[in-house]
Order: sequence, then structure tokens, then C-alpha cells
Amino acid sequence: MPLNEKSLIAARDELVETAVRFFSSDPAVTGIFLGGSLAAGSADAFSDIDMRIVVKPDRHKHYVDQRREIPKAWPGFLFNEWVPGARHCVSHFRPFGKIDIFYYDASTLAPSPWYRLPIRILHDPDGIVAELVEHSQGLSFSVSEDDIDFSISKGLAAAHETYRRAQRGELFYAHSLLDELRQHIMHADDWLHDRTPETTVMAKFERRASPTVLAALKSSYAPCKAEAILPALRLLTGFYRGQLMELHGKFAISRKLAFDIEALDIVLSQNS
Repeated sequence: MPLNEKSLIAARDELVETAVRFFSSDPAVTGIFLGGSLAAGSADAFSDIDMRIVVKPDRHKHYVDQRREIPKAWPGFLFNEWVPGARHCVSHFRPFGKIDIFYYDASTLAPSPWYRLPIRILHDPDGIVAELVEHSQGLSFSVSEDDIDFSISKGLAAAHETYRRAQRGELFYAHSLLDELRQHIMHADDWLHDRTPETTVMAKFERRASPTVLAALKSSYAPCKAEAILPALRLLTGFYRGQLMELHGKFAISRKLAFDIEALDIVLSQNS
């Protein structure tokens, strides 16, 4: 049976209310706010809940330690997904809900351009969240060299590994690596067109991407056969090559352009 959008929205609203009631009952919780599409007003029935909980220092560890157990007591709980050692947990609820809860230590909160993104304050008895948002307004986002350096290295590695795995007949793995390369092509497109998180939170990639990038990505989906994966890899690698030349021209990157191009040309020369 298809999921009913009105039911999804009603269940999501109820889940938000449940979470707020739970957390706001503890005096150690000094702030609750939403981010993401719900705060930005761009949510649809399938949007998840990005919730942030600000906790006094002496109770922060308790909440992080209990991050997987807390949602289990709420109506409609299905399952958790989490990363060991992280301070957040993603929980899934009936009929098709999802809530991502981060726990912030109130003593470590500091102004950041990330707090300029749309925020909906749900609980702020001492005005901590409102003050944080106010003091963050003059800050701006910038792309660091490390961000670009990391993405390029991972993109190059994905191209090499796709070729390697396809040649070895590891086709499922090769397909997953093609997806990784697509992600770095998407990152490059955002950086080359100066899209900041303010714009990316308001428009999904399908709506904000450059037409040429969309065309390349759409053309790169192939059957699970080496003879189909390799041409898709060639298409993406050739496109990414042009992006890397633009990235090196636009940003001050210490890594050598010649090495990056050579790394891609190795794949292109073997995959013709």
C-alpha cells in the first residue's frame, strides 16, 4: 500500500512533539532546535527531522551514552542507525519517519556560520540558542583547501578502484565506487558555482546542479556488467578531469594539477 503523505506529515509532527516533551522535561536540557528542510520550509512528506539538543556539561555524557536507548521508549520506534563514538543517533519510526538527534555540550557552543542556516527554535528557556544564532550572523562560509584536497583524493581513488574492481569482476563493489565518484563530482560542481550550505539546504542537487553535470550523472548509470561499467567510468572520469582543471584554477590548491590529471589519464587510457 502506498504511503499516505498526510499520514506521514502527521506522524512526523507527533514525533517532534514527543521528542520535545521528553527533552524539555529535564532542566539539564537548555535548548532544542531543528535544522534542515523542516527549519528551512522546504520539507516534503518524506523529509526527516534534524533535531539538536543542547545539554548542560554534567549531563551531556549521559545523553550521548543513552542516545540509542532514548528513542526506543517513544511510540512507533522501529530501529536505530548509529556510528560508534559519535554524539548522535538516527532513529526510524512508523509509518516511515526518521529523526536524527545530535547532542551538544552547552559549554562548547560557539558562533559558527552553520548557525546561520535556517533554524527553528523549539525550547530555549535561557535564550542560549537565540543568542548563538544572533552572534553567528556575521560569519561566512569558506571552502578550505583541506576540504578540496580530501575530495579530490577520494574522487581519484574512486576512479582507480572502479576500474580495478570491474577488471576483477567485483561488479557490485565497482558500482558502489562509481557512486562515490559521483558524489565528488557533485561536490566539485557546488564549489565551482559558489554554492554555500545556505543554498544547498534549500534545493536538492537535482534542482541546483549545472545542466552538464546532471546530464553526465544521468548517463553514467549502467547495468551490472563490466562492459557497461567501464564506459560509464570513462564518461565520469572525463567529466571529472575538466572539473579538476577548473578547481585548480579557481582555488589556491597546493597539490599538483599535473599529478591529478595524470591519475585520471591512467584510467582513461586503459578504458578506451
